[in-house]
Amino acid sequence: MPDDDVRETAETQAEHASAGLAPAAARDWLELQRVLAWEPEAVGSRLREGTAPREILNALRGQLELPGSDSRRERRGPDSGSDARSRRMARLESLGLRVVPLTDPAYPEPLAALVDAPPVLLVRGRVPILRTPAIAIVGARAATRCARETARSLARELASAGLTIVSGLARGIDAEAHRGALEAKGRTIGVLACGLDQIYPPEHRGLAEEMAESGAVISEMPLGVPPRPAHFPLRNRIISGLCLGVIVVEARRRSGSLITVRHALGQGREVFVVPGSIDGPFAEGTNQLLRDGARPICCARDVIEDLGFRASFDHGDGGSEASSASGPIASTVESRILLALEDGPVTRDELLGQVGCGGAELASGLIELELSGRILMERDGRIHAKWR
Repeated sequence: MPDDDVRETAETQAEHASAGLAPAAARDWLELQRVLAWEPEAVGSRLREGTAPREILNALRGQLELPGSDSRRERRGPDSGSDARSRRMARLESLGLRVVPLTDPAYPEPLAALVDAPPVLLVRGRVPILRTPAIAIVGARAATRCARETARSLARELASAGLTIVSGLARGIDAEAHRGALEAKGRTIGVLACGLDQIYPPEHRGLAEEMAESGAVISEMPLGVPPRPAHFPLRNRIISGLCLGVIVVEARRRSGSLITVRHALGQGREVFVVPGSIDGPFAEGTNQLLRDGARPICCARDVIEDLGFRASFDHGDGGSEASSASGPIASTVESRILLALEDGPVTRDELLGQVGCGGAELASGLIELELSGRILMERDGRIHAKWR
């Protein structure tokens, strides 16, 4: 990837300075990632105990450098050594990447709670986006036209409602989900199954560039690691782990999207399914999920209402429905948002300046107000209050 293609704006660089780990302090974390990216449980348990990256490397490296481990070493990418480490640091800086370790406050909380959480994430784009409320949209690579349009429409509407759209940047449904979020001027995160220095599939390089402007492209893989079949199931646990739930739009019986569903169920996430035609094999997997008890949806509102029920329940209010529009305002951020909307509709950027909070906190307040029916987010990006 040419350096000119990855040069960031001054605004993006300023935002990076406030989140994630600066490249100059990243050497130990990058070495930990290179050697131990495929041992997330062993590394994570030690990091949570407060063990430093270098100490973990010294403790675990000998256990992994065993005869017959050539394939494991090959997956890690470039060799160790000071020259190789310097080259990785230079590449990291030229690509404008951020290093976000498991112990960093910028690391997404839902993902950090997993026993197999990635020890290190490499991020291109806006690091604070990782901590915003998110929903995954996944499905077939060779999707029908109807399914692609459905995925794009769902992503557009859910992004307009304040949710971050997460997917795997793959062909078909994944790409349409990312594009729908961008059309709504919303946030989207792409999770790669290779190093961030090689976008896969290559024809989505331009899409990844656009996503990094308002969202992020991330990977747990070290730089230099190519996409391999074994990496995609690992990638899928991150897609579901970042999110409140997973939406599946068209999947065959043996689709890789069903691996994401299994991860989601194991992580306690909601699974939503768009019903498909019973003619032909294209929706056999999704229709089977419905038979197994997954939640069918017909529009974005179905997802928002169901997530609103979960939010109400998780907050311990004892209710089985989303908060009504006439209920109390629970957050001072929400109160400030409504106050800012009294003079009429505003954009998200204008709200950010008026409310006086971080982007993640604003996004959380907006989604709570949207779920409770107090505000409406238009497709042109404006937000206005609803009184009823």
